[in-house]
Amino acid sequence: MEQKKRTVSKKAWVIIFLLFLLTVISNADKAIIGFASVPIMKELGLTPQQWGVVGSVFFLLYSLSAILGGSLADKIGAKKVIAIMVAVWSIVQFSTIFVSSFTYLLVTRIILGAGEGPSYSLAMTAASKYLPKEKLGIGLTLVSIGGPLGVAVSAPVLMHLIMNFGWRSAFITTGAVGFLWIIAWLWTAKEKTVTQGGPAPVKNTSIEATVGTETRFTSVLFSKNFIFVALCGFATYWSFTIGLNWLPNYLENVRKLSEETLSIVVALPWIMITLSQITFSFISDRIYHKTKSVVKGRIFVLGPVMAAGAICYFLGAIVSSNILSIALLSLGLTFGCITLVMGPAILVDLVSPRHQGKIQGWFMALTSLGGIAGPYVTGWLIGNSASQETGFQHAFQLCGLILLVFGGLVWLTVRPEKFEDSAILNAKSSNVM
Repeated sequence: MEQKKRTVSKKAWVIIFLLFLLTVISNADKAIIGFASVPIMKELGLTPQQWGVVGSVFFLLYSLSAILGGSLADKIGAKKVIAIMVAVWSIVQFSTIFVSSFTYLLVTRIILGAGEGPSYSLAMTAASKYLPKEKLGIGLTLVSIGGPLGVAVSAPVLMHLIMNFGWRSAFITTGAVGFLWIIAWLWTAKEKTVTQGGPAPVKNTSIEATVGTETRFTSVLFSKNFIFVALCGFATYWSFTIGLNWLPNYLENVRKLSEETLSIVVALPWIMITLSQITFSFISDRIYHKTKSVVKGRIFVLGPVMAAGAICYFLGAIVSSNILSIALLSLGLTFGCITLVMGPAILVDLVSPRHQGKIQGWFMALTSLGGIAGPYVTGWLIGNSASQETGFQHAFQLCGLILLVFGGLVWLTVRPEKFEDSAILNAKSSNVM
C-alpha cells in the first residue's frame, strides 16, 4: 500500500510534461524581448534608460497577479486559472505586433506580466499535488527546467525569425503556440486536491484545528525564514531578468559578437541552467532522502550555489577574454537561478498543502520584485556611466553582490524545520494529552 502511494502514475507524468511545456512557452515569451532588443530599440529610438523601464514594467503587476492567481487557484482550481492565464498572454503576444511607440510597448509588457505572474507558482503547486515528497525536488525541477530550456530551445528559432522575417514574426509564433497548449491542457488536465503519496486532508484536521489555519499561514508569511527565502528569490530574479533583457544586448554591443555567433551563444546559459537544476535537485533529493532534513537537503545546497554565482558575476564583468567572460557570466546566471527550484521545495516543508497556492503566490510576488528593480537599475547604470562597457561591469558586479548577500542570509540563518515541525509536534502533543 505504501509503495503504491509513492509511485508516480502515468497520468501524473503527462501533467508534469504539460506543466514543463507551460514553463517553456512562458519563458520563451519573456525571452523574445531580449533577443529583439537591438532592432526594437533602433525602430522606436529608445535609450538604455527607456529599455530598462521596458524590462521592469513587465513585473509591475506580476507580483499582484501572482498573489491573486494563487488564491484563486485555491478556490476554483489551478486548471481553470492556468488556462485563463495562458489565454491572456497569448493574446498579448499577438497584439505586440502592432507596437509603434514606447508607450504602446510598455502597455503590452505590463499586461503580459500580469498574465504570466501566477504561471510559475501555479505550475509548482499543480505539480506538487501529483508527486510524493521524496521525489519533489526532481519532480519540480522537471517543471522548472522548462524555463531555461524554453529560452535555450527557442533562442536559435526566435533569433532566426527576428533576423530573417522581422521581430514581429517571433511574437506571432509564440502566441500561436500558447493557444495550442491551452487545447492540450483543457483536454488532459483534471483538478487534483491531494498531494500524491502525501497525507489525506482528514489527517491534518486536528493539527490545523489546534494551531489555527490562518494563524499558521500568516506566521509563516511574516517569519524570518520565509522573508529570507523570498529575498533569495528576489536576488535570483534580479539575475534572471538581467539575463533575459540585457545579456544579448551586452554580447552584441559590448562584446561585438556576430549575429551567427550570437544566435548560438545566447542559448548557452539557459542550457547550463537546465543541466545545473537537474544536477543540484538530484543531489538535494539524495541528501534530503538520507537525512530527512530540509536544512541539509535544500538550504545547504541553495546557499553555496548562490555564492558561487556571485563570484562568477564579479569575475565575468572584468575579464578581457570574450570566451571567458561569456563562460563566467553564463555560470553566474546559471547558479543564480537555483532558488527557482530550491525555494518552492523549501516552502513545501514550511506550509500545509491547503495553503500551497497562496504561499507559492506570495513567494513569486516578492521574488518578482527583483524583476522590477534589476532591468531598470541596469539600464540606469549603463545610461549614466562613462561607457556601455563600464555600465555593464557595474551592473554585473551589483548583481553578484545581491546574490552573495541574500544567498548568504539563507545559508546561515534559515532553519525551516524548527518553525513548522515544532508547531506540528506541539499540536500532536496537545492532542495526545
